[in-house]
Amino acid sequence: MFAHRVEVTIPKNGHLYLEALPFAMGEKVEVIILKQPASVFNEKTVSFAQAAKKFQGCIKKAPVDLSVNSDYLEGFGE
Repeated sequence: MFAHRVEVTIPKNGHLYLEALPFAMGEKVEVIILKQPASVFNEKTVSFAQAAKKFQGCIKKAPVDLSVNSDYLEGFGE
């Protein structure tokens, strides 16, 4: 089964035209129309740093980085 996907916006007149399809004339095809969820277009993106902001500074007495723990780096680069 060969599938062809295209995304379009329904125009004001409500007519949807399928042009330049990769199928031969007279070939039977099945057409399924799915509405895109509104959140796909309206969802605000947030970076990891923004999402984790409330956790910044909540761990006390932690090492600056893992390199201060010699056990962590044991065997590294061998």
